[in-house]
Amino acid sequence: MTITAPVWPALEDVAEEIRHAVSADKTIGCLAHKDADADSLGSALGFALSLRALGKTVHVMVPAPVPKLLSYLPGYNTIETKPVKTDVLFTFDCATLGRFGELRGFVEQAPFSVNVDHHVSNEGFGKVNLVDAGASATGQVVYRLLLTLGAPISADVADNLYAALFTDTGGFRHENTTEAALRLGADLVRLGADPALIALKSYKSRSVSQLRLEGLAIAQISAELDGQLVWSEITQLMLDEAGADMQETEGVIDTLQSIDTMKVAILFKENDASETKISVRTRDPYDATAICKPCGGGGHRRAAGAELRAALPDARAKVLDVARRLIAAHS
Repeated sequence: MTITAPVWPALEDVAEEIRHAVSADKTIGCLAHKDADADSLGSALGFALSLRALGKTVHVMVPAPVPKLLSYLPGYNTIETKPVKTDVLFTFDCATLGRFGELRGFVEQAPFSVNVDHHVSNEGFGKVNLVDAGASATGQVVYRLLLTLGAPISADVADNLYAALFTDTGGFRHENTTEAALRLGADLVRLGADPALIALKSYKSRSVSQLRLEGLAIAQISAELDGQLVWSEITQLMLDEAGADMQETEGVIDTLQSIDTMKVAILFKENDASETKISVRTRDPYDATAICKPCGGGGHRRAAGAELRAALPDARAKVLDVARRLIAAHS
């Protein structure tokens, strides 16, 4: 199953509506998704910093827990975990309402919402939907929006948007590393972004506990179907053994997808006894959303995820069955 992108309004078609939404005396909310990554949080912080420079009152909100690995992003110290009533709510890098966790109701009840995203699987839940499935990162969409609004892009804003772009392209290594993405990276560096710092914080600043956890996950790798299907898992017992927390699972899926024969890589994460999160990565000809959509998730063709209300063994059986049938269909 391949997800085809719907036809979304172009930026120029919604620009005036957004410009009116951020007009004087309106309180603005910027919301990142649950378990925020650098694209979601960097987009929210970058947009907020730019609007604050225009004298706007802006609140940046993230569903708890706040992602500690992103504490280097400018404006991180302004993040709020409790919902704040605003006149306008911008959401960033979130395809589904379910990804807002406990703040889903807050989004649904917002007086006016602007959904800024780049996922092909976006549900279009905003009053205004600024979705560009061809963008390499939501940060790229935010950059274009700020230019259209005539909003300032300071070095701090550039740092946030560069982090968004850099991480969502895998350090400019993934298939979504387009000419436009590389040119945007150069533009953001010209505007003051620090690429060396962001590379250091993104890929070379792991804790000892994080490396221990990765080692435990690597030791449990399973490979099937001539190495095309690769998977592993992280349990609560493994977290305890490594002295790590769930935020430190970031990066393990990247190790799984580095295997040369891999076509589908899946990492199972035991959130608790009745909930399992999956991260999926694929290579041609497979679509990661074909595995995650049946489980209530979504994402991109090459990277997707889902949360299943099921114990890890049950979730593993269900997801692996979907993945095996997907590979068999192409064989």
